[in-house]
Amino acid sequence: MIAAVLAEQQHTPITVTELTARIKQMLEIGFAKVEVSGEISRLTRPSSGHLYFTIKDAHASISAVIWRSTAARLKNIVQEGGEFIFTGHISLYEPRGTYQLIISRVETAGAGKLAAEFERRKQLYADLGYFDASRKQDIPALPKHIGIVTSPTAAAFEDVKKVLATRPAWLELTLSPALVQGSSAPTAISTALKKISSMETPPQVILLIRGGGSMEDLWCFNDEAVVKAIVDCPIPVITGVGHEIDTTLADLAADLRAATPSNAAELCCPPRDELRQRLPRISSLYGLLNQRLSQKNRDQRMLQQRQNQAWQRGTDARHHSSVQLSSRLSHAFHRHLNQAATPLRLLEKRLVPLQPIQRLQQQRLLLNQQFSGLSQQTHTALQQRQITVNAATLGLKEQKKQVQMKRQRLAVLCGELKELDPSRVLDRGYNMSFSADGRVITQASELQAGDSMQVRFRDGSVQSKVISTTRNPK
Repeated sequence: MIAAVLAEQQHTPITVTELTARIKQMLEIGFAKVEVSGEISRLTRPSSGHLYFTIKDAHASISAVIWRSTAARLKNIVQEGGEFIFTGHISLYEPRGTYQLIISRVETAGAGKLAAEFERRKQLYADLGYFDASRKQDIPALPKHIGIVTSPTAAAFEDVKKVLATRPAWLELTLSPALVQGSSAPTAISTALKKISSMETPPQVILLIRGGGSMEDLWCFNDEAVVKAIVDCPIPVITGVGHEIDTTLADLAADLRAATPSNAAELCCPPRDELRQRLPRISSLYGLLNQRLSQKNRDQRMLQQRQNQAWQRGTDARHHSSVQLSSRLSHAFHRHLNQAATPLRLLEKRLVPLQPIQRLQQQRLLLNQQFSGLSQQTHTALQQRQITVNAATLGLKEQKKQVQMKRQRLAVLCGELKELDPSRVLDRGYNMSFSADGRVITQASELQAGDSMQVRFRDGSVQSKVISTTRNPK
């Protein structure tokens, strides 16, 4: 299309208005519906009620507008600096030749993820059978005892009490308090359901209620712990969560879903005025009901007789047909069996000379013999190795004994050598004398008066000079 426009421009000039109109047509057709995520900046709120602002990210921005009629219907309040997901279409403002995003829906940045997670859980719980209609319980028509699971400070609790105040005076109400918002709410709700259903005198129906809020506020009612507690609850559960447009996975699992908490109270028990109107009608219709019941019983007996007769005739016909069919099948089976046996007999005659079974038996016998011989050889070799190992073990023990004896002998010699150590003699108070040339002096006859000598003690030595010598008498 762009190529066609450029080709036309080369031949005939067009006005700015025509060019702008064509660009507007291309933009609005090509971008009839877009989703844009970004941050709001330069937000203005003129008296006209329209909202003008810029959607930007790190690298680009685009002008946007929310018309007053759309702004009045938005759940999320747009604010400066907030991040949202905007749905709308591109439009071109012809007088200035600028384009902008006309927004029809605004979601918080996390709403898309929550919606995707909601659909994922919805499919998962449906596959697990949590939403099956077959497991849902009937709501009692006139309950005497009603259980309520909600926050005791919630406005929804007050709304429910106001509605139930218009119901029969015999109603008994039991509150099982629980958090209904936040990360701790799923555990609190499931615990409250289990607690109230395990009472000694449990209620006949339970109302699980909470007032309106955003998707994030109601998210605890999409938790598997809450859904599973509703599914496992032995008492019928009516949910009244949020407003009529709000739907949670707890609503899908409940035995009955109410649009609001007040509607849940209305559904669980009829008002007193309605019950008063029913009573006369019930008494007046009692006789007619008995007549119709008697007629229905007669019709049922006649229908049962006709069904029994028809069933008997059908059974006889089926039995007769079954006997005939069984006989034909038996003859056909034996005929085909004889036909199939003929080629098998021919094959048997051809296979007998080959005797594959005997060949297999001979090969199996030969393999058994080889295996037996190999086992015997292995056993003999292992026995010889064991003998060698035993002999080596004895040799090692004998060597160990010899080493131990030599160690003992070495210890004795070391002791004797230590006793002969000269330093040991010095420690006992003796000394050693050495001549000037370093010889050990053992006799007094080796010295003469005037000789120098060195006397060594334990802690040192002294130089001395011989004054005189004296020999011991023989």
